[in-house]
Amino acid sequence: NFGVDFDFFNNRLSGTVEYYIKNTNDILLAYPVPTETGIAKDPSQNLGRVRNNGLEITLNHRNTVGDVTYSVGGNLTWNKNKITKLASGDIIQNVSGHGVGKFILREGEAIGSFYGFKTDGLYTQEDIDNGEYYKYGTVTPNAGDIKFVPNRDIKYGEAITNDDRVILGQDVPKLTYGLNFNVGYKNFELTMNGQGVTGTKVAFEVYQMHPFFHGQDNPRKFHMNRWTEENPNANAIYPRIYMASDPHTAYNRTFSDYHLFDADYFRIKNLTLAYLVPNAVTKNLGLSNLRVYVTGENLFTIRADKKIKDFDPETAGGVISAYGTKTFAFGVNVSF
Repeated sequence: NFGVDFDFFNNRLSGTVEYYIKNTNDILLAYPVPTETGIAKDPSQNLGRVRNNGLEITLNHRNTVGDVTYSVGGNLTWNKNKITKLASGDIIQNVSGHGVGKFILREGEAIGSFYGFKTDGLYTQEDIDNGEYYKYGTVTPNAGDIKFVPNRDIKYGEAITNDDRVILGQDVPKLTYGLNFNVGYKNFELTMNGQGVTGTKVAFEVYQMHPFFHGQDNPRKFHMNRWTEENPNANAIYPRIYMASDPHTAYNRTFSDYHLFDADYFRIKNLTLAYLVPNAVTKNLGLSNLRVYVTGENLFTIRADKKIKDFDPETAGGVISAYGTKTFAFGVNVSF
């Protein structure tokens, strides 16, 4: 680690800058074994070596102007991780237990790298009529199916295979940051805390894919924005729907960048307005201190991708869940 602390103008401006390099050896990873072995769970082995390097910066400013006292602060962390050794070769992992989404562990790439097919929207009827499509296995697509893009030089009508899968991004943010603000005027105080990330993606597979195959989950209201014969929108968020027995479900349940979204966001985590009751009042009440406040959590979020506006960007593991609850609270702090 290499770091610098600084403080200027009588502590009005302060901060730290730190650069770090961290090598981790003998990381335990689940090593896939053939199903014929009868082993239900992949055993863990010391297979990996990972390097993390990055930069951490904090900056704070505080000042008083008349009856107003304020402080502004922020922190920023940029991190890059890379697998420098993987004794077993590539390891492909499911995003969830349903076998529809994929991560890959590969030397030279980041942990948390999504792995699947690149896509180019949905097939139109014109694509099918003109023969401008690629099979998936032995299945010929219909209009409204996800259009996979090959990673090889193949002709229309030929089949997309697992060899066409590529790394599609990662679920670990490249940049995380926070912002805090506090201002006081006489007996009033306003405090705000926010946070955000950039350079990350999230898989929408549970809500986007499960309602469309094997009867898993129930369709939701937002699934109305899908391709239908009555509304053949090639830019619909969701593809054509099929019964579970239809082989065309392979197009729409196979993991691809169609199920990934830009997960960059900034969120106001907390906003609090407080009032400190004057001593002249608290003494008459037999109190040494009385503070009244109202606070809100998860008040609003700015997202890079508006298509996932109803879901929580803070969910870990690369799979989006329901939106974070917005809460309000009123409280009193009393000292006797």
